Amino acid sequence: MNIKYYQFYLGGLMAIMSAGAIAEENAAMEDACRKAANESAKGEIVKIEAKKVIDGGEIYEIDLKAADGAQWEFKCDKTSGKIIKKEQELPSADHPAFAALKKIDEAEARKIALTQYTGIINKVAYEIESDGTAVYEIIIQTGDGLEMEVEVDAATGKIIEADEDSD
Repeated sequence: MNIKYYQFYLGGLMAIMSAGAIAEENAAMEDACRKAANESAKGEIVKIEAKKVIDGGEIYEIDLKAADGAQWEFKCDKTSGKIIKKEQELPSADHPAFAALKKIDEAEARKIALTQYTGIINKVAYEIESDGTAVYEIIIQTGDGLEMEVEVDAATGKIIEADEDSD
């Protein structure tokens, strides 16, 4: 066997082994995130997906429907397998839990999000964060083809988070 072929073969083998190890590590972290979400709110996981965040990190976003019908969204750190954010999703801005906290209406929240990320709004969701803050979660299709998930505080009007959404 000539040395160049051997080096090429070994390099390819190492790449395959490395990819397999990464896939196993990702599966283990996804399982850890599933378990952490289910410990926080018992129910059925209806969606889990890997996402990149603006600061360059990666998370799993997990949607869960609890036994009582509540909808939850968890953000789990892809490196540690720990829940870093938990949100309860509400059906409308008129839901009593949301309405009691909001000081700006949806139209104003939309304007605020669009000043930061120009594009077309595809969806608006109404959430209560784990710290009790009410937020408008606004999905914007930008002109460059990205889908941005922008969270606007319903009391202050400040953008509190913005991530690239891969949906």
